[in-house]
Amino acid sequence: MIDLSPLFQLDFWFRLDPVGLNTVFETAFFFLFAIFIILASVSRIIARQKKGDRFAVKAYKLLGQMFMTMGILGMLWFFFTFEEIYFLGARFWFLLWLVALIVWLIGIYRYIKIIVPEMKNHGKEKAEANKYLPRKK
Repeated sequence: MIDLSPLFQLDFWFRLDPVGLNTVFETAFFFLFAIFIILASVSRIIARQKKGDRFAVKAYKLLGQMFMTMGILGMLWFFFTFEEIYFLGARFWFLLWLVALIVWLIGIYRYIKIIVPEMKNHGKEKAEANKYLPRKK
């Protein structure tokens, strides 16, 4: 059984001397970061195919940027950890990566659930007001 108690100790996360990863974790981290890069490609392909809704296109592009950036940064961290490089392979970089991922996801969620409906309502109100204004002939 896996002992999870070291995860709750600061020394585990902020120790600078690298410790090699278990083969299970090596495989899991590699596939996690590879999946992020694949998801980035998929979301960009979907963004290209969605022509009608500009808000959906921007949301897919934001997701693609996040997945690509976090996938590449994760692969870099994985490489440094795999090679047991002193400072750059430290575990606190993964914590920083995880916090950045969560903040980025919150920003994208905020865009999709709060900003897009406001912009759509603003567009409807503007169209409603513009129908009474004279146009050039």
